Amino acid sequence: MLVDDIVDVTITNDGATILKMLEVEHPAAKVLVYLAELQDKEVGYGTSFVIIIAAELLKRENDLVRNKIHPTSIISGYKHAMREAYKYVDENLYIYVEKLGKDSLVNYAKTIMSSKLIGADSDFFENLVGHGVLEISQLCEEDTLICLMSIKDAYEN
Repeated sequence: MLVDDIVDVTITNDGATILKMLEVEHPAAKVLVYLAELQDKEVGYGTSFVIIIAAELLKRENDLVRNKIHPTSIISGYKHAMREAYKYVDENLYIYVEKLGKDSLVNYAKTIMSSKLIGADSDFFENLVGHGVLEISQLCEEDTLICLMSIKDAYEN
């Protein structure tokens, strides 16, 4: 529950909504808010996750700086970790749509859309998206990757 200057009350568990209402002054905190806004704009959910991960990285970075490790070395380490994470995802986490089946795709759509987009019509849209991705994958070449955009992005394009 948030109460603003003019005593308007907002009750939410949505990270993006909470962060938009905060008046953040600290530079590092402003970066966290910016990251959450980008996550919300690009994906539509996961803002709390982004804040938690980024805050933990900053906390660990602060410990390293206190142990007299230069920030440039820390950034190089983070960049190396990022490259290794991409490599791991490329090698181990791709699953072709045909292998997933409609039930898995519907569950994937349910996870994405449950946060704030659809509401009462969620079953209809979850099945629609799951079926649509399965149909599209059958029309594509075998090695084609299908990226699911947010509904807003798909509508604008």
